[in-house]
Parts: sequence; structure tokens; C-alpha cells
Amino acid sequence: MKRNLIACALVAGMAMANSATAQNYDDRWYITAGGGIGVFDGDRNVDNELYGTLGFGKFIAPNLALDLELWHSNPKLDYDFSDDRNWEQMSLSLVGRYYFGEADTWRPYLALGIGAQERHDGTQTQPLALGFNPSRTGTSLLGIAGVGMQGRLGHGSLRAELGARYDTDDEGLDGGKYLDGYAGLSYVIPLGSRAEPVAVVVAPPQKTCADLDDDGDGVNNCNDTCAGTMSGQAVGADGCPVVVPQPQPEPVMEPKPFRN
Repeated sequence: MKRNLIACALVAGMAMANSATAQNYDDRWYITAGGGIGVFDGDRNVDNELYGTLGFGKFIAPNLALDLELWHSNPKLDYDFSDDRNWEQMSLSLVGRYYFGEADTWRPYLALGIGAQERHDGTQTQPLALGFNPSRTGTSLLGIAGVGMQGRLGHGSLRAELGARYDTDDEGLDGGKYLDGYAGLSYVIPLGSRAEPVAVVVAPPQKTCADLDDDGDGVNNCNDTCAGTMSGQAVGADGCPVVVPQPQPEPVMEPKPFRN
């Protein structure tokens, strides 16, 4: 079961990450490292304990990131035994985080995840007179929900998160299904250089013969069939000179002799 859950988480994460194209946001892969305090379900009968995380992820949309996270804690069982016993927990989960607000600012987010959690439960199930029993081991389905805040800090960004982890382990002495809390910090370290946005260069419109008038006669080159006319010369719609008829003088009447 553990191998199947891990394989599904890996395949789903890679498929969703590769589905994003033509991004206008920081879509670099990143690694995370962090830790915090685990507040464990009282039915486990363990002390609250520190935990550590390692992760690998990326943004697949401007407001959505996917992380594959490894989580480990080893809380001590709250029994007054001469030999300390622990309930070790290790999980691998796929966690999606949806962010509100603009990138490169401090912004809140919601987290939801699913994964597999392996247990090594050292709960004493037999009388001490018979010695310590072996730890109960196994793997169960894990659900995660949380809220957080993330913002730029140095080369990377800092993430603070509060949440709950629901462990479906139902083989414990009390019936199982544990709800644990957590509060922690992690640092997000981007890998590689950030791709700069591609500048869109708008080319100026190309001039055509309809925009040009080489001889300055007022007729564009497309319609001008008589190139080289002098500026100011009268031309027709085809750009050729127009012959203006000269006015003719009025005829002079010759005097006629007077006849009686």
C-alpha cells in the first residue's frame, strides 16, 4: 500500500507540474527545508515533539504551487517506563497550496494534501513482566489541511504554516484514526535563474507606395504614372502634367467703308 500511494503522489505531481506552459510567473523548481512542533492526538499517548520536513515543488499557476514533502517526527510515548519507547512517524505527501494576492509579496495561502504515513508504534501492549513487545509497524493514508503565510526573504522565501494531519491508522489500541496538529516554518530555495519575461517588440508599420510621393506633385507613387514632374506643376489624377488652354484674343472688327 505504501509503495502504491507514493507512486501515485509522484505521478500526479509530475503530471500537473508539466501541464503548465507559457507562464508569466516564477515557475522554477524549488526545494524546501523546515521544521516545527507536532501537537499529537491525545489518544496516541505521546509527548508533543519537534518534526522536520524536506520538500520539492514548483508553481504550476500564478497562485498555485505543488510540493512533494517528506515529514518525520519521533515523539516519545508518555509512559513511565525505565526504557524509553517512541511512536516514530514518517510520511510522503503531495501538498497543493493556493495563494492569495500578488507574487513577490507576503501573501496568505490554503494548503491541502494527501499522502502515506509509515508508523513504528512502540506502545506497550503486554505486561512489563513479559518484557517489551515489538513495535507495531505499517502504513496508512494521510490527509493534510492548513493555512499559512509566505513572503520573500533573501534569495528565497519564508513559509509559516499551521494545520492538521489526519492519520487513518485504525490498528491502534484505542481504535485509531488520529488527528494531529502542527505549527512550523520552512525556507523555500528556488533552483536556477529566474526566466525574464520576453519583451514584445512592436515593429513600426511599413510604408507602401500609397504613402509616398517622391516628386511632390500631390499624387502618391501608386497612382503616379508620370514620375519626376516638377513641384507645383499642374497634374491630373494620374500624376501627368495637364495642358491648360491659353485664352484666345477677341477678333478685331475691321471698319467698313461708308457707302451712300
